[in-house]
Amino acid sequence: MRGRTGLLSLLLLAFVVCVVSPAHGRSLDLAYKKTGISIGNSQTFNGIRLNMVDSGVERINGLNLTLWKPRMSPYGHVNGVSLALIAISMQKVAGIQLSTIGISADRQWGLSAALIGLAAKEQLTGIGVGLIGVGGGEMRGLTVGGIGVGAEQITGVAIGGIGVGAEDITGFGFGLIGVGSERLKGIFIGGVGVGGEQMTGAAIGLIGAGGEDLKGFFAGGIGAGGETLTGVGIGLLGVGAEKLRGVGLGGGGCQVHYGKGLTTGLYNRAVYQMRGVQIGAVNIARDFRGIQFGLLNWVGNNPKWLRLLPIVNLHF
Repeated sequence: MRGRTGLLSLLLLAFVVCVVSPAHGRSLDLAYKKTGISIGNSQTFNGIRLNMVDSGVERINGLNLTLWKPRMSPYGHVNGVSLALIAISMQKVAGIQLSTIGISADRQWGLSAALIGLAAKEQLTGIGVGLIGVGGGEMRGLTVGGIGVGAEQITGVAIGGIGVGAEDITGFGFGLIGVGSERLKGIFIGGVGVGGEQMTGAAIGLIGAGGEDLKGFFAGGIGAGGETLTGVGIGLLGVGAEKLRGVGLGGGGCQVHYGKGLTTGLYNRAVYQMRGVQIGAVNIARDFRGIQFGLLNWVGNNPKWLRLLPIVNLHF
């Protein structure tokens, strides 16, 4: 009976310490030189720490379990395992971080997962999973957002249920709706489309893939194009570019201002200049060097009587 009473008293004391500790920085420690078991808001500790509300944390190494919404810990570091019933809020966390609502830390390393979302102001390295979304500065590794992923820079794999967006993305990006960035390097797939100012690698969009400067392989269910396209562009309806160097495969047609390489489609047009091969039902080139294959072929810089020919036309 006395044993039970003592245990209940200890648990009650621990509960009181947990509740009042955020305001007074108190903790009940079963430890030697800050190593062991801590119940309450200890600022620096090694081992197992159980607290109601984290506040003003400095450094915790080991297991940190928080039961309620945290207060500010602008210089707080947790290394090991962080478990939160509501949320985690620190400057740096490293290891495994799991939270019901969310995780907010300037820097996150390891595995971070939350039902709502993750926020890493400076850097997230490792695996980050947010049921709603993930956002922050620099992200490296695998990042998954149920709705979306947004960052200044992404290196690795980024998957967004709706979309993925960043200033720079290097690696692999997938968005059910789309992927967008100023600079893309790698492989990118968008349920609707993929777009960026500079894209290097491969991009596939159910509707389209486009940007200003494209280098690599680009395919769109409707179309693909950009100001400059170097490589291969494929569009079910068409491919368009001001400057094309490579191959343009457009089901409906392919239109370029300046082209070098091969263009195919029902209707192919080089508005100003084309060097290479045109294959289609109708081929038109104002300034042309190469060969055309189609029902009607028009070369603007040929003599008048050789400008429009069936089947084959050429100029060298």
